[in-house]
Amino acid sequence: MKYIDTNVFVRFLTEDKNNIPEEFLNFFNDLKEGKIKVKLLDLVFFQVIFVLKSFYKIKKEEIVEVMREILSFQGIYTKNKRVLERTLELWEKHSDDIIDCYIVANMELENETELYSFDKKISKLGIKAIAPAYLSQ
Repeated sequence: MKYIDTNVFVRFLTEDKNNIPEEFLNFFNDLKEGKIKVKLLDLVFFQVIFVLKSFYKIKKEEIVEVMREILSFQGIYTKNKRVLERTLELWEKHSDDIIDCYIVANMELENETELYSFDKKISKLGIKAIAPAYLSQ
């Protein structure tokens, strides 16, 4: 199975839909229907979000919507699609830090509730932040 890079998604999501070549639209339609299968790495998923948010200044709500749609494509394969979906849920409702949301989504899979961290804001996500012992003395 082929992998897919950040720039493919970014170009598709930021291009004027009237100027996108038909072949490129067909690629995404085939991806949506599962006629083409690609592997989406978590790192690429987050890089797409970062570029849309920081460079293109797209609102978080819009990013969540398009990333959910991408994850719903039948031809998109990830290591754990449910973790990425849960990351988007947490990010949309509770936090501005998507990486914290990703950590929590992974922790939820393993029923973990404590995280070595100095970030007390993570408690908004139901996680207890614990400073490493050597620093709390």
